[in-house]
Amino acid sequence: MNDTYASNTTLKQIAARLNEAQSVLITTHAKPDGDALGAVIALGRALELQGKTVERRVIPPVPPALAGVFNGTKLVTHNGPDAPVGDFDAIVVVDTGAWSQLDAIRPWLETQHEHTIVIDHHLHGDDVGATKFIDATAAAACEIVADLIDEMGVAFDALTCDALFVGIASDTGWFRFSNCSPRTHQLAARLQGAGVDHTALYAATEQGERPQKLQLMVRALDSLRMVAGDRAAVMCLKLKDFAETGARPDETERFVDVPQVVGDVRVVALLVEQAEGPTRVSLRSKPGEGAVDVNALARRFGGGGHARAAGAKIDRPIDEAVEAVVAGIEDSF
Repeated sequence: MNDTYASNTTLKQIAARLNEAQSVLITTHAKPDGDALGAVIALGRALELQGKTVERRVIPPVPPALAGVFNGTKLVTHNGPDAPVGDFDAIVVVDTGAWSQLDAIRPWLETQHEHTIVIDHHLHGDDVGATKFIDATAAAACEIVADLIDEMGVAFDALTCDALFVGIASDTGWFRFSNCSPRTHQLAARLQGAGVDHTALYAATEQGERPQKLQLMVRALDSLRMVAGDRAAVMCLKLKDFAETGARPDETERFVDVPQVVGDVRVVALLVEQAEGPTRVSLRSKPGEGAVDVNALARRFGGGGHARAAGAKIDRPIDEAVEAVVAGIEDSF
């Protein structure tokens, strides 16, 4: 990843460029979360309201709860090596600037470098596009997209408001995480004032899970191992856990947050074995004195993210990956 991952333009300049464009493709990282999908949908809607041709291209899987909330919005699923068809005046990548999260679409994106705009709030990334706006102070990519839409001079409609609200709420743990700022609450208030039904969105995105997810959570908690003098918790899920519970790979969302209910736990890691590819690692840490920078920890394994929330992929069997992460955590205190 590039250690000089920084903006080289302004939102005003990006807005001017998008206002001039007639056809725009918007994409984001694989397995989009609420912030990624919200940013794709909200920015796409602003462009559609200007009468432009928009393609929202996502790399699956899309969590069913999110797909259900936005089931009236056309999403193009990127499967296999097929490149997007057509000429686009601009390509916008939101909520990531890391090639590791764009593997499926990378061969095509590399040919579009000069036309690609990256809008991100993570600390590190790669040279995915010639134009970058990076704001690591933003709690969510949707905070940046909201500012961009304002710069474009487009009013928020109901779909835009819902998409932005889902984005900021999901990336802040529904306004619980330390990344939540006055800026986040001000945007939330604006969106609620425009008619967002936050209770309905919470129910749709956070309270519609299958029983299999609870069974998988039990497996994750059963695997829990306290390390670093009980200041950290490490969990792992193996392929057999998914097979025996009938749970899906996308149903691990929020598991990594659960051990943080223990007062002494400062860091949590969740490792997930995948049928194909490396072991996936999610990391979380609590703020405060002596807080562990899990972005720095993730970068030891080629990943990254934020100081309090990060992730990586480790090209080792899961048992070996667990030991590597445990050693990394213990070194971090």
